[in-house]
Amino acid sequence: MDKYKKYISHHWFGISVAIILLIATALRFNNYSERWGLAYDQARDVLVAREALKTSSLPLIGPFASAGQFVYGPQWFWILMYMVSVYPYAVMTPWIIQTLLYVGIVWLMVLIGREIEGKRLGLIIGILTAISTAQLGQSTNLSSPSMVGIVSAASLYFFVKYVKAGSVASAFWMSFMIATAFNIHFQAMGLFLLIPISFILNSSRNFKKFLYLLLGVLVPFIPLIFFDITNKFFESKNWFEYLTYGQYQIFIPNRWLTYAGTYWPGAWSRIIGGEVYVGYGIIVLLIAFAIYAFISKKLTKNIIAIFLSFFFIFLMLRYYRGERFDSYLVFLHPLVLILTGWMISQAFKLNRVVGFILISIIVVLTIKSDFNLIKNSGNFTRIQAADWQKLLIEKFPNSKFAVYDYGYKLGNKSFPLVLYLENSHLIDDKGMKVGLVVRTSKMTAMTDFHSVVGGDRGGYEIFNLNSSTSAELSKEGWAFVNPSQIYTSTVLWYKK
Repeated sequence: MDKYKKYISHHWFGISVAIILLIATALRFNNYSERWGLAYDQARDVLVAREALKTSSLPLIGPFASAGQFVYGPQWFWILMYMVSVYPYAVMTPWIIQTLLYVGIVWLMVLIGREIEGKRLGLIIGILTAISTAQLGQSTNLSSPSMVGIVSAASLYFFVKYVKAGSVASAFWMSFMIATAFNIHFQAMGLFLLIPISFILNSSRNFKKFLYLLLGVLVPFIPLIFFDITNKFFESKNWFEYLTYGQYQIFIPNRWLTYAGTYWPGAWSRIIGGEVYVGYGIIVLLIAFAIYAFISKKLTKNIIAIFLSFFFIFLMLRYYRGERFDSYLVFLHPLVLILTGWMISQAFKLNRVVGFILISIIVVLTIKSDFNLIKNSGNFTRIQAADWQKLLIEKFPNSKFAVYDYGYKLGNKSFPLVLYLENSHLIDDKGMKVGLVVRTSKMTAMTDFHSVVGGDRGGYEIFNLNSSTSAELSKEGWAFVNPSQIYTSTVLWYKK
């Protein structure tokens, strides 16, 4: 028994981290079949990645951004290509890999906390990250914003390493990760503020480190720069149009009182996972502890860097003119979790009982939110796609299919169907033509031309379109949505 006690006392940190990672894994994979998100963006992006692997091609750009007529970099598709290639025989492969990466974030956040202020802070941040309801939600949502959450955590790891030690390797990888996160989704623009903050706070600034910071930013932009130069500066012209004109066409009421007093407490509570009043409480205590630590000169350089980074991003977001969806704050999850963990750590320093009560309240309320998320999740689209695939196989055995979407309005359903068929090697551009549509009274006459294969209670019907040519179907309003067309319209549209 003494031997075991000695082992535990010697390896308590590693054992604690292992327990935290087990909890994180259990929460992220519980009820997984009903939680992995499958909709338009997810199905489209995986189909692009699978088609790129099939044709041995490498996308030069990513999809269009929602804010304006400009595109993301190709890194998200490259990452998906790697994920799919690990085990291309299962539809769920990239989802599972991303969820495992979100378990890895927990370990990375522990390391960040240890770099900032030692093992206790590392474990506190690890616990908060492991149970964060927002992190659980993003872990099963295979989308570019979710991947930004992973890359932003890596950015912060190298950020605190660079501020603390100032190595050129940390400088390069910090700026490389930030630029990569931005190329994946433009919400990560605020992370660029970390670069000047870290350079200024680093005690050994020199030209060599500046060059490494610049090189780290430049490398991820090479594909997008090449695309811009070879396509009449499409990207830069549209960015300029958005910054000078486009953004001002959007008006979102944004008073300081609403932004600071309502939006942020709510967002903070959703990231941590508790009730709204928990968000208010954390922010108030964080400000109080920060003021006390500043007055008593107990703020370390790393925590100063974290505070400054969050403050300037906070100011930047105040003047963002678009809607602030929760999925657009994924890049800030690590900063929010670090600041919350630091606040709890300060409470422990003040009084262990106070610290224990504080973290217990947050953990209990967050776990409650987690269970609600896990219990109430549903994946109806997955069931639909699998059922429609089964229907087509039963109706047309030994056939492959060319899928059409009426009016190109049902991508959130037709794309998942195509994904399932493609995964089962049942897609062929010259295969049997079938189309997905929502049946309405105005479309009754369509049955005079095409027979109904089957449908479901959601009003969706699959039509047999094989009696018509592709040109005739196009005139009727049917859009071809096989992987080859999805790939072309998503990443090769500029070559038309």
